[in-house]
Amino acid sequence: MADLKLQNRVTLLLCTAAALFEGFDNQSMGVAAPRLVSEFSLTAGQTSIIFSATTLGLFVGAALGGRVADFVGRKRTLAFSMLLFGLFTLLTAVAIGLKSLFLARVLTGLGLGGAMPNFIALSSEAAHPDRRLRSVTAVMAAMPLGGAVAGLMALGASLGWGWRAIFYVGGAGPVLLALALAKGLGAEKFGDGPHVDGKVVTGGSLASPEGVATVLFGPGRTATTLQLWAGFFFTQLVLLLMLNWLPSLCVGLGFSRAQASWASICFNLSGSLGAIALSRLHSGARRRVWTVVTYAGMALALALLPVMGKFFLLTALASGLAGVFIVGAQLILFALAPRYYPWAVRGTGVGAAVAIGRLGSVVGPLYAGALLAGGGGSATVLLGTVPFVVVGGAAALALTWRRPSDD
Repeated sequence: MADLKLQNRVTLLLCTAAALFEGFDNQSMGVAAPRLVSEFSLTAGQTSIIFSATTLGLFVGAALGGRVADFVGRKRTLAFSMLLFGLFTLLTAVAIGLKSLFLARVLTGLGLGGAMPNFIALSSEAAHPDRRLRSVTAVMAAMPLGGAVAGLMALGASLGWGWRAIFYVGGAGPVLLALALAKGLGAEKFGDGPHVDGKVVTGGSLASPEGVATVLFGPGRTATTLQLWAGFFFTQLVLLLMLNWLPSLCVGLGFSRAQASWASICFNLSGSLGAIALSRLHSGARRRVWTVVTYAGMALALALLPVMGKFFLLTALASGLAGVFIVGAQLILFALAPRYYPWAVRGTGVGAAVAIGRLGSVVGPLYAGALLAGGGGSATVLLGTVPFVVVGGAAALALTWRRPSDD
């Protein structure tokens, strides 16, 4: 029993590290953008394409990574995915133009996409059943913390660091973590029995995972899957729009690049801490009330940001408020997703939800880029995002009536 508890703690720790690098990469393009755009002379449209390149890869990687893991194991898939993620991030650091940058970011997304459903599912399975929502949210809270680290690295420009340094760090870390994952997660275990030839041994018999359509839309799962997908899509749309564009939007509001980096740091740190607090509230009996409060808070924060004027302290506070609710909502959805699918097909279910969320991640930056290219300003982008918050909140609220899986 003691060995199992230790193994679970190691698993949670390594999944936290994986989430940290996921968050670092999510923010890296946003904080590198002002200097990267200048070096490559990118237009607003080209910049939005680069922002969306990683999420295109993430969509494919998440869909495949979750499904493959149900056959070959989550731990093995996670380690391999983190290795690919790190190597292709290093490729970003040596990009020499628009085409090579786009290719590097798509390939980075493939690796990271395969990792995410697996560290979500693994952390859920390693947590105590009574504390899964809070424990998994705490693990996933490392994502905005990683984003804050990326923001701090952007401040290194005053020390002579270029934008490429961000991706050297963001690539070397996952490669080292992949080696730690290969050793630290231990042997693959599936329920009560071993993993044999891509099948699950349960009670002495072999059982292959269900077909994808059955996993997602089988008896009693259709409404759950569609509500989960809608929540992921629209919440990720808002989140990735903010992660990628917040520094540039702050510059558009009249602030310096250093101030824009600090606003990004406030967004991420507040999101990390706020998500942990929100998860406790969402774990209680008034989960529906707190779902409404969370998404209403998102809309309020987005509306406040463009009216803060030239007072940076107020803008930083509004950025922090946005982080609490936007990041908090997404991390809670991440923690909830594994609970709605049985253990044997959890990778497929979570991977599909993450993949749909990544489509929202593609749409968000492109939407912001289209508004800016069409002559809109930072205020137009921020206020134009509020309707997506409303739809995502409605889906998340509907999900509170769905019954989680027993395992």
